[in-house]
Amino acid sequence: MQDYTVMLFLRQRWNDPRFVYQDYNDSITLYEKVLDKIWVPDIYFVNEKGAPFESTSGHSTLLRIHPNGDVLYSAKKTILLACPMNFQLFPMDNQVCKIKMESYGHTTKDIEIWWSREDAVLISEEIQMPDYDLVTWKINNNCDSHHTTGTYSCIEAKLFLIRHIGYYLIQHYIPSILIVVLSWLSFWISPEIAPARVALGITTVLTSTTLTAVSRSAMPRFSYVRAIDVWMMTCGLFIFFALVEFAVVHFIFKRDKKFAISRKAREMSKRLPRKKKAIDKKDVASEDEVDFKPDKGMSSPEPDQDMVGAEEKTHRTPAEIKALYMRRARRIDYYSRLIFPLLFTVFNILYWSVYLSMYH
Repeated sequence: MQDYTVMLFLRQRWNDPRFVYQDYNDSITLYEKVLDKIWVPDIYFVNEKGAPFESTSGHSTLLRIHPNGDVLYSAKKTILLACPMNFQLFPMDNQVCKIKMESYGHTTKDIEIWWSREDAVLISEEIQMPDYDLVTWKINNNCDSHHTTGTYSCIEAKLFLIRHIGYYLIQHYIPSILIVVLSWLSFWISPEIAPARVALGITTVLTSTTLTAVSRSAMPRFSYVRAIDVWMMTCGLFIFFALVEFAVVHFIFKRDKKFAISRKAREMSKRLPRKKKAIDKKDVASEDEVDFKPDKGMSSPEPDQDMVGAEEKTHRTPAEIKALYMRRARRIDYYSRLIFPLLFTVFNILYWSVYLSMYH
């Protein structure tokens, strides 16, 4: 439940036969000092959230009596009203705020309230709000409230607001797009330069996280996901997967060293003698030779067939294996340069087409 402050001039008209006079043809204007002695309707704002603000001028009410008994009561009020808002489409959301008034102590048997005409609500054209545009407004005479004490007459005015999106484009959407594009620069950096790619990836991830936190800091806590949350989370995922892509590329790029170690281990195991004859028969009276056999728990470092791969089977040189994995790593970078922008473009088309269709 959000709130907003409104300054308005509340003008009420009714007829009181007790005020009919004929000796004077003009109207009589009364001010605050004598208003306590005259009956006025007990109108209050149903969705009022805060106490009325005091007028700075000191004069905020008047009452004018006409010869036929018609009474005009005008009061200047500055009030804090509650407005239930839904921010699921934020910052492309539309809100409807109400100004609802009804009698406090008189039921419909005593007082009937209605708007005097269709254009009874007048709004100054000079009013400008930083976050919203007031698109239109409507009035309603049929909103009587039913309570245990009776039915009370009610009127309301609905204000239709649409949010300005320009601020959020500049402060959130455009910077997040630039951060995502910046994370793609790592695809053009050689996998050999690991510090540069790691620094770029971590920086973009942290910047995206900070931008997401800033977008939520100015809003109350909600249990639902907003439109800007979908955008920020998706941008964060693109940046995160760009960092994961580098981890995969770096692993493949350095994989040849792993196979080089396994090749050296196998060559060393082949050079070890299978049998060693005893030198001194006196020391080995019962044995002619000593067998060097690997224990079951201490097997020789035979290379795993899955790790060796096709390169070991074809007896490629270490230089050829290194060049092969370097090509594979660079091929992943090449495809990433195409896939990441393509997916991000598709996401933009879907995102803006869905949410802009509801932004009216």
